[in-house]
Amino acid sequence: HPYIYKITFAIANESSALVIRPFNEKGTLKDLIYKAKPKDPFLKKYCNPKKIQGLELQQIKTYGRQILEVLKFLHEKGFPYGHLHSANVMLDGDTCKLLDLENSLLGLPSFYRSYFSQFRKIN
Repeated sequence: HPYIYKITFAIANESSALVIRPFNEKGTLKDLIYKAKPKDPFLKKYCNPKKIQGLELQQIKTYGRQILEVLKFLHEKGFPYGHLHSANVMLDGDTCKLLDLENSLLGLPSFYRSYFSQFRKIN
């Protein structure tokens, strides 16, 4: 799918997994929002609230549509994706692509699991 970021190499065994993707100079959607460089340390990138900027309306429309299209594609294929957040959306020009699709295959809990588990009636 055009909105899924490619994997260069992947391997897994009973105890671990390794996934390698190409480095992207633009970084993730989170990097764009925080005006951060992908190679900077985490605390330097994301712990200065003064650097946070919003997105332009056209960017929100474009990225939102692309994300919804890839989520619809995954849903139609019966593939769960519970790790949607700005750090899992890679920017490639004016295109955004989802990362970490393998998490559900590896049995990692959803990013939002702690929120859902508060509601006992949700299956």
